[in-house]
Amino acid sequence: MESSAFPIRFGVTLQGVEPPRVFQQQVREIEAGGFTHLWITDSSLHARYVYSYLTLAALNSEHLQLGTGVTHPFTRHPAINVNAIATLDEISEGRAILGIGAGDSPTVELGYAPAKVQIVREMIEVARRLMAGETLDHEGPAFRIKHGHLHYKFRDRVPIYMACSGPRMLELAGELADGVIVQCGLFPEAVEFAREHVAKGAARAGRSLDEVDFWVMMCGAISEDRETAMNRSRTMAAWFAQMAPHMCAVAGIDRATIAKIQAAYSGGEFHQAQAAAALTPDEMVECFTLGGTPDDARARVERLIECGVKGFNYMPTGAGRPESLGLFTRQVMPSLRAEEALMGK
Repeated sequence: MESSAFPIRFGVTLQGVEPPRVFQQQVREIEAGGFTHLWITDSSLHARYVYSYLTLAALNSEHLQLGTGVTHPFTRHPAINVNAIATLDEISEGRAILGIGAGDSPTVELGYAPAKVQIVREMIEVARRLMAGETLDHEGPAFRIKHGHLHYKFRDRVPIYMACSGPRMLELAGELADGVIVQCGLFPEAVEFAREHVAKGAARAGRSLDEVDFWVMMCGAISEDRETAMNRSRTMAAWFAQMAPHMCAVAGIDRATIAKIQAAYSGGEFHQAQAAAALTPDEMVECFTLGGTPDDARARVERLIECGVKGFNYMPTGAGRPESLGLFTRQVMPSLRAEEALMGK
């Protein structure tokens, strides 16, 4: 898998917050808008059930790659996740991706801490062996399987992607995953940080960074009114102080600001962290989110294209999510593709 062969691609991550009829129309519009990937979050009690909505997405699209965005090791045994993604792969005729992460707010709500590296490793290794058709006896640190195997045949290697931001998880992605969705920020130093750690893990497995499909996660609100968009994106910027403070250090955010945001942070999901958001400066919104006007969003993506990024995954956040997605689809993405076409001539 050589990333140099990939053109610039755009994906969307959605929570299942819309009713089924509305969601199905969203899926059709996302495919018609030229996106290549659709990821649905595994949000415990915060949104509708991930695999049900992925099934609706499969039935309402023809070409979109469909993935969990992302699932985690806690609320389902890895074998059950494999069965679910294999079923989705059948329904979608080979368009499924198993997206895996450590879990954060939705798992904390259920009484779990985010998974440690060895648990995510175990989940991936178990999933790969079951997908390959093995009959598996496994007793690991977190999971047990007793003479288990899938009782039907499907594509034997559904791609596994990891979403991550910490150095050890990025290295695990480089070592084991087919692709990685990095949530490290939208500035060049963040991309370099992520690349270095993914490359380090890839080297452990005897492969290169070019063999890992590298995507950048972009969250935030887009509006014609910049102040509105910035304010709608502020809770997502606050998430970085709480869940990825090492990236705040890379961005040069002072420690006192990070500490104040952390002290005020609360809520099971980032959009509930209003007190922390009020303390989050514009500088963090600009470093870590796509929040702003369509021109602001385009400029941030262009900066990452200049860094060599070719996969961009957009998750609209805050109030006005349909507006944000529509502006990205109509005003941001087409101009970026036009620039790419000119560069290719």
